[in-house]
Amino acid sequence: MKLFQKIIALVIVFSINVLIAQEKLPEFRSIHQFEKEKYKDYQIPEKDQLKPFVGKPRPLQARTNPPSKEVFGYLPYWVYNTYPNLNYDLLTTIAYFGADVNASGNITNDHNWPAAGLIDMAHANGVRVVLTVILFNSSELATLLNSPTNRTNLVNNLLASVQSAGADGVSIDFEGIPSGQRSNLTAFMTELTDAFHSAIPGSFVTIFTPAVDWNSVFDYNALAQITDGLVIQGYDYHYGGSNFTGPNAPLIGTSLGIYNITWTVNDYLSKTGGNAEKLIQTVPFFGFDWPAVSNQKYAATTGSGTSVFYSAAYANAQTYGRIWDAETLTPWYVYQDGSQWHQGWYDDSLSIALKFQFFKDKNLKGTGIWALSYDGQRLELQGALADAFGSTAPPLRPAALNISNTGSGDVKVAVQAASGATSYEIYRSSDGVNFNDGTNYPSSANVLTTLSTDTTYFFRVSAVNGNGESNQTEMLGVRPDNNSADVLVVNGFDRTSGTTNTFDFIRQFAPSIVNAGYSFDACANEAIQEGIVSLENYPMVIWISGEEGTSDESFSNLEQSFVSAYLESGGRLFISGSEIGYDLIAQGSSADQTFYNNFLKTQYVRDQVSTHSASAVSDGIFDGMGNFFFDDGNHGTYNVDYPDGINPRTGAQLCLSYTGFTPSTFGGAGVQYSGTFGNGTETGRLVYLGFPFETIYPESVRDELMHRVLTFLSDGVVGIKPVAGTSVPEHFSLAQNYPNPFNPETTIAFDISGNESADVQLNIFNLRGQLVRKLVSEKLSPGQYEVRWNAQNSSGQPVASGVYLYQLRVGDVIQVRKMQLIR
Repeated sequence: MKLFQKIIALVIVFSINVLIAQEKLPEFRSIHQFEKEKYKDYQIPEKDQLKPFVGKPRPLQARTNPPSKEVFGYLPYWVYNTYPNLNYDLLTTIAYFGADVNASGNITNDHNWPAAGLIDMAHANGVRVVLTVILFNSSELATLLNSPTNRTNLVNNLLASVQSAGADGVSIDFEGIPSGQRSNLTAFMTELTDAFHSAIPGSFVTIFTPAVDWNSVFDYNALAQITDGLVIQGYDYHYGGSNFTGPNAPLIGTSLGIYNITWTVNDYLSKTGGNAEKLIQTVPFFGFDWPAVSNQKYAATTGSGTSVFYSAAYANAQTYGRIWDAETLTPWYVYQDGSQWHQGWYDDSLSIALKFQFFKDKNLKGTGIWALSYDGQRLELQGALADAFGSTAPPLRPAALNISNTGSGDVKVAVQAASGATSYEIYRSSDGVNFNDGTNYPSSANVLTTLSTDTTYFFRVSAVNGNGESNQTEMLGVRPDNNSADVLVVNGFDRTSGTTNTFDFIRQFAPSIVNAGYSFDACANEAIQEGIVSLENYPMVIWISGEEGTSDESFSNLEQSFVSAYLESGGRLFISGSEIGYDLIAQGSSADQTFYNNFLKTQYVRDQVSTHSASAVSDGIFDGMGNFFFDDGNHGTYNVDYPDGINPRTGAQLCLSYTGFTPSTFGGAGVQYSGTFGNGTETGRLVYLGFPFETIYPESVRDELMHRVLTFLSDGVVGIKPVAGTSVPEHFSLAQNYPNPFNPETTIAFDISGNESADVQLNIFNLRGQLVRKLVSEKLSPGQYEVRWNAQNSSGQPVASGVYLYQLRVGDVIQVRKMQLIR
């Protein structure tokens, strides 16, 4: 008896944790329903909106290299503005999600359909666009399906809408269909398919069908014969309302019940008589994060789970540690928020690749995706798609571009290996505008030699195979040096919607860095996330954030962890961007807010200060610069229409305000900080602007501002730099500083002779013999060097007028000279 009771209890546990739809469990909602409810009143913010498409979309173009299988991707209206960035090479159909309909067969909300810009771009790339038809109300579904008149009305309305848009078909998403509607649903799909095939030859008609048909309302066999395909739900096996944590889309595994993707596919094949060519099995580009009672897998939940886009789930797994569940072939991660455990279950490139291989083994028509763009700028899932179905497609665009000095003027240009690539094309420019025709390399990482240390170089990289060439990476640059670079420039500006992102803003940074006396390396922010490039290897980091905001994350959790560790170790960071505060504070999590307040040392005041002018604040690092301007859209970059209003938190100080706007009310424009960060004991420094540096004009103002930023970050030492194009000196010497007298900056030159590197120290003393500032303390090779000093002491405070001594020690040899500061 006890054994029987245990079996019954176990069955109950299983039944509430697998996908349970419609009447079985009223509180169950698929991810389609959950997100549709979440975004029911969503309007794309003005700042994220694309320019309206003008004209009529072009007809569907023929393509020579389509994917080997159907790749059907849902594009929900709340991420519509991402359509310019989709990888059309790996898609066959885009289902715009969608249009709401009612029991009478009328379209009640088309959510900005006809989506003309999407249709035009998709058609140009040979990709179909269909309209998803949405109805999730059981009683309305019963009324609609019971009435031939209402069904006919819906068919006619849908046909008119799709024809008017110049689109290619429809996909039905009816969820919550009451039992007893099996024949009516089949009749409706017959009427719909016949009407579309007749009126729009070649049109594509599909229906979204469940992983488990609890109410037996879907006649799989008939629907597969009638329509062009069944789009099968391949997620929500554990969903937001589950009582236990677990995989969203388990490929195998029965300890949580019999239901998994393998069971679902076999069920469909059995009920359709093996009609695999009509089965489109979906995969999730999302996961769920649940509060849980413990860190043990399959733990009881303590509240509802929230859906997490793949781009965020990947970053979380990198931060907290990816765990592989061999029982279900899915990844997950676990962490604590205070005392509350959380578990995140999602799918990554490995788990999805296993599913794709299973679909191919079963010879299914193809796969589907909920939802396009949920992977953000990450390319792992695109790589899995390409590997499975893209044998006739060009390779994916390479990711994680990183360019670094390797010494002696040589430069390494590297990317992550791109899926499908057989070689790589490196394009080079000395002005960031005019590029050569490219040089082909077999490897994804290449060292370029014979570059001049007097020239700044810019690079883009593409991947190549027999089917063509990928899109190029963003443009990044480097200033070659005989030593390692002191500055790393990180491009974190990936956003494309609602902004003008040319992915080449290194052009505005590079000259200003070089004019300040520094060489530099550069990388994409993905190279930081992947651990390819370490911030700790650089005394100073410049982070380009531009208008990076909520749609792309200004700082992911993973990036926050790297930046936090860098600052705690005494790193020096310059960051600028107009959406950082809005993203991390107004739209961010508690962790985002903590990072912003404690590591960016800033209080967010508002999303928009209505000006394009900033003013220097007295006693700040820009004191004396007066007013200057940033772009309103007419000065070569883009319109900064939402500059963040920000103010310093305790220990930081305001360095810029918005001209004519009181910081206490509107927030300021820039913050500077010198001190420790978090749990660190080393002094770090930070400069943060609430608008993008690259938009400042003219160039002379950018140069002056960058010079002051780097001077502050470097504690007043504007770099020790070897003098280019000189031979090894015959004698050790310390030159007279110039200018002299000076105010507030001077340059000190010295020569190191010999055949080997030597320990070098260059120090400033007052006339009482007290150390004012240590400028150089490192091992240097023989050569000629220059150091600039801006008359600040070791604490970053300006020193008084007077005579100072500067002492050079090379090994056991010492030389001293005098200089005079006149303020």
